[in-house]
Amino acid sequence: MDEIADQTGLGVSLDGVYRWVAFLPSRTDERVPVANRYFGVFQDGSIKIRGIEARRRDTPPWVVETQVRMLERISRAGSVKDLPDYLRSAFEIFRKALADLQEDRVPLAKLVVTSRVSHELESYRSPTPAARSALQLLEYTGKRVRPGQKVRFVYTQGEMGVRSWEIPGKINLSDIDKDKYVELMARAAASVLHPFGIDDEQLKHWAHTRSIAFQFDFERKVSH
Repeated sequence: MDEIADQTGLGVSLDGVYRWVAFLPSRTDERVPVANRYFGVFQDGSIKIRGIEARRRDTPPWVVETQVRMLERISRAGSVKDLPDYLRSAFEIFRKALADLQEDRVPLAKLVVTSRVSHELESYRSPTPAARSALQLLEYTGKRVRPGQKVRFVYTQGEMGVRSWEIPGKINLSDIDKDKYVELMARAAASVLHPFGIDDEQLKHWAHTRSIAFQFDFERKVSH
């Protein structure tokens, strides 16, 4: 640390000593690694995460909890030789979460997305899900959401694609857009599995098809 500070003129602080750390690529270009998307395990076994779904405020609790459980599972690997078994176990957590969704075992409250509205509602040419939720809230309750304020909603089937969590009336599980939540979960699981050669497109395809070919490919990659 002293040598780095002497050569760069920049102060350096010690965050901790990692047992291992994985840096993830940019979401816009997978060829470009970025310093603000990573997860790792300190020598005491505690986990540090930055820039992935569990740290984003607009990630549904169901996705956050599943991703954290996957990370906790692989953090138990004491060596590279132990890793394949823990990766299989992490994948099983992902699989079980999807099964819970398909069988309506996920409470609606855990599917709620919290997001900010960026502009005045009338200025949107193509309203974001948050803006559409805010427009529903305005229509049904007269409450206007201003730029910078948060809204809560769930993804639903149909033209609007969202249902404000704040408007009166019951939300039925049958109205939920499960395909959208599968995509959100696949993306979160891919952040955990990406360093081992698995991406979100593969996971989304498997989630919809339960492809046997993917299972073989997954086994091959985690074993190496």
